[in-house]
Amino acid sequence: MLLKLSNRSATFATRNAGFALRRLPGIAAVLFSAMLILITAQPSCTPQDSPAAQVAPEEPSGYLANMVLVEGGSFMMGDIFNEGKENEKPIRQVTLDDFYLSPYEITVTEFRQFVQDTRYITSAEGPKHIEKQMELIQQLMARPSEEESRRLVDEILSYSGSAWWDNDNLRFGMDPDINWRKHFFEQSDREPAVCLSWDDSIHYCNWLSEEEGLPAAYDLKTGELLDENGNPTRDLTLVRGYRLPTEAEWEYAAREGGKELRFGNGKNIAESDEINFRADAEGLPFSVVGEYRKATTPVGSFAPNALGLYDMSGNAWEWVYDYFGPFAEEETVNPFRSEGYKRVIRGGRWGGDASEVRATRRDEYEAANRCDASGFRVARSK
Repeated sequence: MLLKLSNRSATFATRNAGFALRRLPGIAAVLFSAMLILITAQPSCTPQDSPAAQVAPEEPSGYLANMVLVEGGSFMMGDIFNEGKENEKPIRQVTLDDFYLSPYEITVTEFRQFVQDTRYITSAEGPKHIEKQMELIQQLMARPSEEESRRLVDEILSYSGSAWWDNDNLRFGMDPDINWRKHFFEQSDREPAVCLSWDDSIHYCNWLSEEEGLPAAYDLKTGELLDENGNPTRDLTLVRGYRLPTEAEWEYAAREGGKELRFGNGKNIAESDEINFRADAEGLPFSVVGEYRKATTPVGSFAPNALGLYDMSGNAWEWVYDYFGPFAEEETVNPFRSEGYKRVIRGGRWGGDASEVRATRRDEYEAANRCDASGFRVARSK
């Protein structure tokens, strides 16, 4: 998962540096879990409804032509089965407009093209300074103030590396040489690109928009959503470029338009031949013990949900737009949280058990955080 320093323990391992450090106890879960340390327009008519005055809906083209149109509606968002974390509550009614969502997580091939075109350097490919990172971690272990902890975490994440999942000991560590190009497991070009931060994902979205002559969806300095004129907006319908789905859009799509479903493939029981997750975990009433692959799988390896969306549960975590925070209880339309510190990640991962890959599960991580299971898919407003 992402860079994770937790109260239970933290491992900071290096492969090419030639040494490994023992687990560091007592670190607050502030990094990536702190691996985690760390939707066609309707024809418009004249008042006389003259057929000659109708405007034909725009036909999807480019990348949009391959995306799934998710028809909007209202649904009850949150822990409908009353089996998750407190942060999945309270259940509240949400109404969404139509939007588009990519059927797959962004693949290694797609992300490589972006990097080749822009020479973009991901968060995990920052300067390598192991000694400095260890010094900062030691300071973090002293449990400084919240403000100082955030400063330390941000600085730690400014250096190279990514969190990784220790399959044998079921724990997280960090390696300064891991990034989207290289992990502890082999990846084909068709697998989801991982070790990506929230920051990486919005840079990709803006590049994709530019490639198709669309206005950028993000102010890359502030993370704010932009309308077609480049002005900050809280109205999703005014955002023309490619973007991350909001947390509400993601859950609505994972649950096939808001149905009472536990997993993003349209099922209520998790099985290893239908979801890529840690199926060897026992003791969960909604999971069948099975194969644990210990790595990502090519996108589209399993059947999609009823909307035609693949891997909405398992395989790779997916960044969404929102800052993390408690749900508002009042009914909301196209909601998203635009203020906070950490961002939301959804869908679970190849190394998480069935509880983690539930459609209502939500986790929080810093925008620069990343791990060998953090990826994303893109959305567009209709």
